[in-house]
Amino acid sequence: LADDKNKIEKAIIETSILREAIFLFSKGIIIQLNNILPSGIWISHFRDFDHKTTYRVTVQTRFQGSFEFVIDINKKLTYEEIREEVNWQILAGSKVSGQILAGDFGGLWDEYNVWSHEYFAGDSVYKLIKRSMKKKDDQETRLYHLWPFFVWNAATAYYNFWKLTGYKMLIEKPSCQNIIIPSHDYQTGTRLLSISNRIESNSIYVLLQKLNEFFIKATEREFPFLKRESIWNYVFSGIINAEGAEKGVQVLSELQKEKLKLYELENSTIVEDCLNEFLANVETNGFLPKRLYFAIKRFHRWFALNNDAASNAQAEMLHELYETYRLSELEVHFPATRTRFFYETVFQKSSKNLRNILKEIIAEQRRGEITNEDALSKFSNIKNELEISGDEEYFISRLTFPHLKPADFAELIYSKTEGAPSVNLVVQYQDYDGTPFSIRKPVSPKEISRLHQLFIEENLMVTFKGDHQFLVAISDRGYIIGGLFYFRSSEDSVHMDKIVVSERYRRLGISDKLMNELFNRLMAEKIGFVTTGFFRPEYFYKFGFKIEKKYTGLVKDLKKS
Repeated sequence: LADDKNKIEKAIIETSILREAIFLFSKGIIIQLNNILPSGIWISHFRDFDHKTTYRVTVQTRFQGSFEFVIDINKKLTYEEIREEVNWQILAGSKVSGQILAGDFGGLWDEYNVWSHEYFAGDSVYKLIKRSMKKKDDQETRLYHLWPFFVWNAATAYYNFWKLTGYKMLIEKPSCQNIIIPSHDYQTGTRLLSISNRIESNSIYVLLQKLNEFFIKATEREFPFLKRESIWNYVFSGIINAEGAEKGVQVLSELQKEKLKLYELENSTIVEDCLNEFLANVETNGFLPKRLYFAIKRFHRWFALNNDAASNAQAEMLHELYETYRLSELEVHFPATRTRFFYETVFQKSSKNLRNILKEIIAEQRRGEITNEDALSKFSNIKNELEISGDEEYFISRLTFPHLKPADFAELIYSKTEGAPSVNLVVQYQDYDGTPFSIRKPVSPKEISRLHQLFIEENLMVTFKGDHQFLVAISDRGYIIGGLFYFRSSEDSVHMDKIVVSERYRRLGISDKLMNELFNRLMAEKIGFVTTGFFRPEYFYKFGFKIEKKYTGLVKDLKKS
């Protein structure tokens, strides 16, 4: 250690290793020597490996905060091996494999036998489990539920390293001591601590053998309460995560065909049965992405403890999980995410007929055979096709329109405007005086005519056209007291023409509710932008509208809302 101390001190004094590392890992901050506080550099032993020792460096500055990075000191690698190590570190710190597997590389200082890389906080899976077991409260149940998450992430990371090498090299011992995985299943940030000790292999069976031997079995032997027979499902899920759904299923299907090689694995019969069942389930129901899978599992753990929860409490939990697990991000590649989430949670015990309808919609969404508008129409028409409970109607409205809060009063109705069937969401609000009113689409040509008359009464000359759509505000007595109209100007944008509120009902917040209801509905339809003319710009500025070069009027980016 004394020798390491001298090497590090010399490198910091005689080179720019410190300034360079801070510049790279802070994305461009340059520090001067006089900006570092007296005794502002702390160096502590971090980890030991066969080929290197790592030290954590913390730098405290006067005005720019603190910075951390890692210095590696070579133990026994040759110059060529160091170069190879550095090259793999650079690749693993990129997204070439689809996942950042290691901290970003800093710099190599040959003459001092040291190199730097990004510091990544966290304990290895092994240390995390050991530390958790020292706590007084019951940690075995929590770790039991986390173990599939650990296996899924480990399978993805170690497979991704194999993929990074062109399927030619494996980590020799893919153990739980060599990987950092977050301690909560809604977090990201899996990292390999070392990518050294590699072996050449182009066989996925060798990868699975080593993952089973060094990660799964070794950990389960030391912590027997983690063991579960279905653990291979999470290995297979990790492979699909690494390769993507289509290629991942193809890889697993090849495994399924070559049964003789499966017998090389320990407990091969269990592995084969799990693989057959896993692929059959994926073929029937589609692959469940990791965040969606664990969000569903967490809902069921909560509901098992609170199975008398009211519908609004369940809706609140659904909303919280959707936000925490960032499930909306999955919808780009998995358009059935939201429907599948509701199907596997609040509709799990619904009637066979209702579940069959939802299952059919999920399959169509998964295959890209249904537009968002068609899906909305099918959701809303369920009430006409089946006898459903009040709770089921409540959840269907929240499934269809994500912006609805658990406590919002909302109803889906099926109406016809100019002969065409349409879905109509009715949402109830209160104005500033506490008087209720509702917002919905018009249900008849007569209501559209009344909205037009309201514009005329307020001296706004407008012309309604065939492609216009409308939202109207309805008083508690059933009168139209305001409204707006708009049209689809492109695949990703809508142009809002005008908005009006009757003189008697102004300054009560009705126009604000109309505008925000429009934005929410458009976001549910995956519309990205709303444009409007340059009239009353000060009114529209408060809703986030801006002037942009390519638009003649004002534009609001709904994706930033």
